[in-house]
Amino acid sequence: MGGYRKIERTSVPDQIFEQLKQLIIAGKWQQGESLPSEIQLAGDFGVSRMSVRTAIKKLETFGFVEVRMGEGSFVIEMSPAIFFKGLSPIFSNTHNALEIIEFRKALEVECMKLGFKRAEEKDIDVLENIFNEYWKNVTEKQFKKALSFDYRFHHQVFLMSKNSLFKEIYESMSEMFFLHYEENEKLYQSTYGYTPAEQDRHAQVLKAYRKRDLTSAIEAFTKMIDELIAAYKASSTK
Repeated sequence: MGGYRKIERTSVPDQIFEQLKQLIIAGKWQQGESLPSEIQLAGDFGVSRMSVRTAIKKLETFGFVEVRMGEGSFVIEMSPAIFFKGLSPIFSNTHNALEIIEFRKALEVECMKLGFKRAEEKDIDVLENIFNEYWKNVTEKQFKKALSFDYRFHHQVFLMSKNSLFKEIYESMSEMFFLHYEENEKLYQSTYGYTPAEQDRHAQVLKAYRKRDLTSAIEAFTKMIDELIAAYKASSTK
């Protein structure tokens, strides 16, 4: 049979998906190797080709395989993105936004701690350039563009940690982080309004990086997130 378990007649594609996923993680097929054909898998599992096809489509969606038309399904490089790619739909509801903010806060503070040890002046120059574009769009009321640079600002903080895993996690979860970004910004500004540049929390973080003042950077970022959390809690009680 090829070492597979016979499939029970409930949630058949999901059971096939779970078995194939575990076998890929265990290294039964290496990166670049093809899975057995749909016909062979259907025979091994004792199910229809459609069930196998549905399971393989799910493997592709979650980033375990690449399906090549007419060639088959090939295992792709394992990375943290595989394990985070499927989280966006789970956290798509508005009531999950607060949990996402809290999670991002913990990640970003740790990245700051590493970044203050590892970031070079050229990295901080990039952060400053991003902030300048962010603030330019804020003052011109180009809020969609401002949101994009706001996102890039925080992305740069992760990059400056020089930790590939933090970078991979942030980028693979970017869809989830960005999901409520516009909503976050509208809520924050409706609660606190736009402040002068020198009082903007991003500006304070940037200034702290320039001065190599980790305490001030974390304090400014924490205040930014805590203010947003407070705004969320206040809006939920209205």
